[in-house]
Amino acid sequence: MATLIETAGDERTELTFHQRWGSYLTLGLAVLALLGGILFRANSVSATVRYTNPEAGIEARYPASWLLTEGGQSAAFVFSAQDSAARPFKTLLQLRLIPTGSGVRPGDVLNLLDLDRASRLAAYRSLRRDSVTLPDGRRGTQMTYSYAYIDPNPFLQAEPVTVRAIDVVVLRPAQAVVISFESDAAVFEQNRRLFETFLASLVF
Repeated sequence: MATLIETAGDERTELTFHQRWGSYLTLGLAVLALLGGILFRANSVSATVRYTNPEAGIEARYPASWLLTEGGQSAAFVFSAQDSAARPFKTLLQLRLIPTGSGVRPGDVLNLLDLDRASRLAAYRSLRRDSVTLPDGRRGTQMTYSYAYIDPNPFLQAEPVTVRAIDVVVLRPAQAVVISFESDAAVFEQNRRLFETFLASLVF
C-alpha cells in the first residue's frame, strides 16, 4: 500500500517537471517572437529609398514608408516627402531650388522665407539662425522656426498643433538649395534624426 502511494507521488512530480519546462519553452518562444517583432519594426522604420533627380542634380535617401511628391518644373519645390501615418501633423522633408543673383547670402534667402511664411502661417516665429556644415563639407545657414498648424478639414474640430521646423540654406551657382524639415513640436527631437540621416545622404 505504501509502495503504491510512493509511486503515485513520483508520477505527479514527473508530470509537474514536464509542465514546468513546457512553460519555460513557451515563455522563451514568446520572448523570441517579441524581439523579432522589435527588430523587424526597427528595420522598417530605418529603411530608406533612394531619390535621384539628374536634371536638378539632386540625390538623397528618404524613409521608405513616406509619401514622395515630385514638384516638376513649375512647382516651388524639387521634391517633398511626408510621413502620411503621422498624426496630427505629417512630418515633412522638402528640398527647393531658389534662383539667386550675384552677391546673395544665405541670410537673404532666409529673410525672404520669413516674409512669405509670416503672411501665410498662423503664429509664425523665426527662433534662431546658426552657421552649419553639412556632412559633405558644404557650409550654410540653418534657421529654426515654429508656427501653428490648423487642420483644413472643417469637420475635424481639433486644436492647433505647434510645428517646429528647420531650414538649411546652401548656395550653389545661381541657386539656393533650401532643405526643410517640419515636425509636430511634441516629437521634434525624436524625429530630428530623420532629418540628420537625410542630410547625410544628400548629394547636390
